Amino acid sequence: MEDKRFLIAGSILSADLLRLGDDVQDALEAGSDVIHFDVMDYHFVPNLTFGPMFLKQLRKRFPEAVFDVHLMVSPVTDAIVDAFADAGASWISFHPEACVHTQRMLAHIKQRNLKAGLALNPSTPPQMLSYLWDTLDFVLVMTVNPGYGGQKLIPSCVRKVEEIRRMAVKETAGQVLIEVDGGVCAENIREIADAGARVFVVGSAFFGKKDRKAAMKGFEEALRS
Repeated sequence: MEDKRFLIAGSILSADLLRLGDDVQDALEAGSDVIHFDVMDYHFVPNLTFGPMFLKQLRKRFPEAVFDVHLMVSPVTDAIVDAFADAGASWISFHPEACVHTQRMLAHIKQRNLKAGLALNPSTPPQMLSYLWDTLDFVLVMTVNPGYGGQKLIPSCVRKVEEIRRMAVKETAGQVLIEVDGGVCAENIREIADAGARVFVVGSAFFGKKDRKAAMKGFEEALRS
């Protein structure tokens, strides 16, 4: 993947599961830099989605794609991380509430030669990142409460992105990426970028559109404005 200032991650939670491979191809052809997998277990969040076999089959079809796995499961274990790593994940993030030894799990993900991220719910304070910066590749800021697609962005979470960005600049000279997931659309993506995000998860605002290339163009134009 080329070095770009901003990255768009198409979330397959909003794709058509009966034509998932074709929808992923549509996303990549439209310009998605990353394909985002929302992995839910009906326990940590009130929904059930994808296991590693979904990812493994898509990896066979798209060997060069960047697959971003967001684990909304509890507990997060070595076995779950390894299953998705073996299936072809590129990035893996998880929630600290679902893992007792957060730093060790981040280190384990990096040992698998994957990008390691921590996902923060709207009510999770960013101060918990203070002792983890040297183990993080990215922070996934949830701007909705996880579990369902199609929700509206919680405005206060944009201020949280700003705070995390200030921390990342101070601690890592801005090397840690900030990813935002939840209610991202063409109308607010510029505001989120100005707050400090560089990776934007888009679900219904992309897969829910008939003309996905036009939707992607809308994101790109907003980010250039």
